[in-house]
Amino acid sequence: MNPLQVILHLDLAGSDQISGTVSDGAFASELLADRAAFSATNPCPFAGRFAVILQPPAGDDSTIPQGFGYGTLTVTTTGRGSMKGVLADGTKINATVPLSKQGTWPLYEALYKNHGASLGWVTFDTNSTLEATVDWFRPSLPASLYFPNGFTTDATLIGKKYTARSSGGSTDNRQVTLGGGNLGANIVKAVFVYETGNVVLSSANSENLQMKIKPATGQFSGSFTHPLLNKTINFAGSMLRFDDEGAGYFLGSNESGFVIIEPIP
Repeated sequence: MNPLQVILHLDLAGSDQISGTVSDGAFASELLADRAAFSATNPCPFAGRFAVILQPPAGDDSTIPQGFGYGTLTVTTTGRGSMKGVLADGTKINATVPLSKQGTWPLYEALYKNHGASLGWVTFDTNSTLEATVDWFRPSLPASLYFPNGFTTDATLIGKKYTARSSGGSTDNRQVTLGGGNLGANIVKAVFVYETGNVVLSSANSENLQMKIKPATGQFSGSFTHPLLNKTINFAGSMLRFDDEGAGYFLGSNESGFVIIEPIP
């Protein structure tokens, strides 16, 4: 391999950043490093537990996952950010990196035996939300049932500091929509969501849709009978907040489908 040239610049003006480039003579990659500035004596203002979902691009391109990835990003008072989640093809991600004092968190996870990755700059806002564009690329995996040719896509990561409600028995009217995943046509159901996390359908249920939300975390799971495949399909996802919208994914015969739960329009 060619030797690498690394050029680093320490900003002495107070940004607590190092910038520079890494080059092999033919290709140059930009480098940016943020100082881990938070500590017990300088607590992180973004500390908390954030529920996140990764939204696919608009459209119905079946060559990329149409489902929503989901997970949890937990930030400690010392600025340590740890994200655990699942991408919409069933691949797990687990990354731990400090936050910068500017409220940015670099997501990077090597995937598929280091032949693919997901990466993006997560930006925290002062209103307890976060967002990022996540580059996700998967190599060709000829033996895989799902996306054997691989893909490159951008997922929009959005998140909110999660809040739960105490159990009380009252209900909210919601709508659950399932699409993609070899369905052909969307399945749309009106449901009642109890504060206990129980989800009860308020309409006909020929697909045998079942669903349960964990109020403490917002993550949900369930199943339904796929009308074309004629078999039970499991799904999972996360609410951004218990009273808010949520999304997740399921796997059909060779495609990834989406699950969305939201207030009835």
